[in-house]
Amino acid sequence: MKRLLLILMITVLTLVACSENKKGETGEADRVTPVETGEVTEGNLEMIRTFYGRTVPNRTIPVIPPVAGEVTELEVVNGDEVEEGDTLATVQSPQGNINIKATNDGTVTQLSANEGSVVSNQEPFAVIVDLEQLTVQLQVPDVQLPLFKKGEQVVLNLKSAEEETHEATIEYVAKTANESGLFSIDLSFDNATTHYNAGVIATVNLNETVVENATLIPTSALVESDDETYVFTIENGQAKRVNVTVQATQSETTAVKAELKKGEQVITSGHLTITDGSKIEVIGEE
Repeated sequence: MKRLLLILMITVLTLVACSENKKGETGEADRVTPVETGEVTEGNLEMIRTFYGRTVPNRTIPVIPPVAGEVTELEVVNGDEVEEGDTLATVQSPQGNINIKATNDGTVTQLSANEGSVVSNQEPFAVIVDLEQLTVQLQVPDVQLPLFKKGEQVVLNLKSAEEETHEATIEYVAKTANESGLFSIDLSFDNATTHYNAGVIATVNLNETVVENATLIPTSALVESDDETYVFTIENGQAKRVNVTVQATQSETTAVKAELKKGEQVITSGHLTITDGSKIEVIGEE
């Protein structure tokens, strides 16, 4: 009798356990994951390349006194604007009083003489810089040289009290690299009305086509696992895994090689908790 009761208890427990397992399996199979999607597109993948430089004077011309002698009169100080032919100083010499004149329009810099000091006719008395045209010097790697063509226009962002933009002309593109392995690019722009100083930081932003005629997907759709990269598409209300090969990526868009069609939807949110064949429900699109 005891043996019969024991057998009955075991049978009941087994039936209960099987029933619970079936309920669990049914719940798992019926689970639907909410997801968001984005669209597959086609086109060129472009990236913004930023280059940095500083403004430098377009022309820097030293002023050499015609004779050596003592400065008896000094007409300018550093920072003064002068025109070609203006008298900068008067020098007393064995030939008499000789005027030192500006050789071009511009701003006086590097003036170190004072009244009573002696100047030489072998070294610069001062330097006059032309700031009406400024040059911006960039250094770029060889792979990005095709972005710059002599004579074309680019937009400069100049950082001062307020950031401003100006059009600049590409004046020079180096054919040989410098000691750093970079190539020099010279840009010039009209500073006659803006009056920027030399040494201001300037940036140039250019669009570079990284991949042409590519399949493009939202970067957020990518999943990486076990050295594989893939995305999920949607088929009959279920997630379908599609392996992809990434060609190039940026923050929002990635170019891939994959069996994806233009206009197809890829899952961009909720895809980290699903597997191939999981039931899904689209609740939004990017």
